[in-house]
Amino acid sequence: MLATASFFEGYDLNVVMVALPAIRDSFGLSQAQASDWIALLFLGALPALFFARQADRHGRRRLLLASIVGYTLATAATALAPDIATFGICQLCARSFLALEVTLTWTVLAEELPAGKRGFGFGVLAMFNVIGAGTCALAWGLLLAPHHLSWRFLYAAAGLALLAVVFIRRIPESSRFTAAASAGRLARSWRPLVHPPHRRRLVAICVAAALGSLLTQPFVFVIDFMQTQRHLSATTASLILVGAGALALPVLAGAGIVSDRLGRKRVGCSFLALGIAGTLDFFLLARGAAGLFAALAVTYAGQFGAWPTLSGLATELFPTAQRALARSTAGAATVTGQCGSFLLAAVLVRLTGSLPYAVAALAVGPMIALAIVATCLPETAGRELDEPPAEPAAPAR
Repeated sequence: MLATASFFEGYDLNVVMVALPAIRDSFGLSQAQASDWIALLFLGALPALFFARQADRHGRRRLLLASIVGYTLATAATALAPDIATFGICQLCARSFLALEVTLTWTVLAEELPAGKRGFGFGVLAMFNVIGAGTCALAWGLLLAPHHLSWRFLYAAAGLALLAVVFIRRIPESSRFTAAASAGRLARSWRPLVHPPHRRRLVAICVAAALGSLLTQPFVFVIDFMQTQRHLSATTASLILVGAGALALPVLAGAGIVSDRLGRKRVGCSFLALGIAGTLDFFLLARGAAGLFAALAVTYAGQFGAWPTLSGLATELFPTAQRALARSTAGAATVTGQCGSFLLAAVLVRLTGSLPYAVAALAVGPMIALAIVATCLPETAGRELDEPPAEPAAPAR
């Protein structure tokens, strides 16, 4: 049931990426102007912080269902937007609900699976999210774009997610939350999250999440880049995107399984390094459909391996009483980095006239994030959720 929610979240969130050239044409936006608007859209995730606190006080289930209904209606309304301002308002609302849905989906999954299987579960969630994004890309590249149909149909189709609510509404409340509420272990305030021992971990996670998100802008523009700067058709660009993602898809579940055995940090950081290398290859070196496909497949393999393992790490570090709020706080830091990615990229593109040069500069952020995760955060694989994690060993002198 959680994977179903993750599928539609992946679909909704990626419409703007796969149809970006057509959306820019509809509203008369340059690449730099589009970057500015999309940066604003990512800020829509910030209100999820307030609702995540309510999930720690009153439960996960009802807010999860409300978030699915909310983002579905807001996404469908985007199809009717007559101008970029209305488009932005609809997407701001949609992304607020999407951010809450992501927080609660990962939180509930972490609370329901045994310690030795959580990594696999995180991988399944991420896999269905990517399948949703791929479905969106195929719908655009094979059905709508070749027949010159509007991108608005992609947003209108999001209304189908309401049918999923009929299925997902049967999901029970998180058993760990129910047990914590019965035992009187729920936090009456958010303040314990910013005191030791949680403060140091939360700061490290938030800084790493913000810096690690600085390559967001290039990947929202990946199809736009292939069409406008590598001169491929919309269909070819969409097929490269889907093909590269499909080739890397087994990494999602596989990385989660391996991280259950070898640890979230070791697996996540290794894949993050691979993703950074693939990104630089794609935007700076790759030419032709075959070269772009190979570089994008490597990039996605890295991203797909790092995503469930490092997101799982952030979810597992905190106790049940603060888990949803901590996960949402990390999500807010991610949004800050994503917003910064678009603003910085717009400035860099204006200064250099080149998206690839902007990508090279933005890649420094994920490199620093990798170092923070490797040195500042404890390992969580195999640990029961409310068991305090062991801190990283101090370096030998």
